[in-house]
Amino acid sequence: MWAIIGTVCTGALISYFEIPPLVKTKCWRETTVFSLLLVVGMTLSILIILNITIPTPMDWVTKLFSPFSSFMDSILS
Repeated sequence: MWAIIGTVCTGALISYFEIPPLVKTKCWRETTVFSLLLVVGMTLSILIILNITIPTPMDWVTKLFSPFSSFMDSILS
């Protein structure tokens, strides 16, 4: 529980120092991207803290290319 609170407080602290200069200079796209990446990072961190398994991109690549790989194995062997 304390790790989640620490993660959220750290994200809030980072936002407190980084977002006001972006808003002051009217960098709306940068503010949006920064906020999106911060939320995604904090969400992944909280999921890791809760011991929830997160699929890696390599799992998707393996599923995508496994039919092609088995086809090439049958041709070459």
